[in-house]
Amino acid sequence: MPISLHPASEFTTDQLTALLNASYDDYATPIRFRPHQFDFFIHAHDILLSQSLVAQAGDVPIGVVLLARREERGWVAGLGVAPEHRGRGVARALMSNVMEHARTLGLQRLQLEVLSDNAHARKLYEDLGWQLGRELLVWERDEEQGPLPIHRERAVKIEPSPLLEGYFDAWHETRPCWQREKATLLRYAEAGMQGWAIVRNETPVAYVLGFPPRQGRMHLLDVAVDPEVGYKSAGRAMIQNLHGMFKTTTQLPNEPVDSQLNFLFAAMAYHVVLRQNEMTFEL
Repeated sequence: MPISLHPASEFTTDQLTALLNASYDDYATPIRFRPHQFDFFIHAHDILLSQSLVAQAGDVPIGVVLLARREERGWVAGLGVAPEHRGRGVARALMSNVMEHARTLGLQRLQLEVLSDNAHARKLYEDLGWQLGRELLVWERDEEQGPLPIHRERAVKIEPSPLLEGYFDAWHETRPCWQREKATLLRYAEAGMQGWAIVRNETPVAYVLGFPPRQGRMHLLDVAVDPEVGYKSAGRAMIQNLHGMFKTTTQLPNEPVDSQLNFLFAAMAYHVVLRQNEMTFEL
């Protein structure tokens, strides 16, 4: 049956959600969006459905690629094909065509993330001219590891948007991945993301952003420390307070391997549970 490609904007949210979930169902990191969560994902990451693509076999959607844009940069937010339709060149066709869309938009660079052990996907991207970039680490601390020592300082709850506007740029010495850029986090702030900070002399010196635990897990969206104060002082206090407030399994995704935060999380008995690589393509 011939394969055809169509703008993702021609499909409903329900169709796109079902297709993306099916395409990632057997991955190490499966996607299980509900329609409203998919809609927010599109909004938070500046994904252009008009430039994203769906592959169809006849009238059945079988694959999808999502393209996001911020100024002259683009991000491939997801590329997936339903398991029963893999091995037919669908992923290659989707990626090749979305790269052409990026050229038409005048983008200068594309980026994506690929699991470090996903050799098949990595080879596809390299065949299309993508370059392997830095490693990203997914850190996790399991609830079963028990509590961290109680710190003498107490974190305070604080609105995330002022933290981001006031401290994000100065406190991130390593460029964050797309999902943790300030533009993304400000959208999460609109949706109820919460913030906690260590405050000294009425000034924040470290913060954590995220949503309260759901189903026994807490996913952190950003952690930052004033580099002039230091990770041993403010960083330890922040993480110890976090685990005093929320005694649950906690995960921080996609921390660049050259980030100083990795030393903090290792010291706090977090473990690397997944590794990804950024890849880039110059247009």
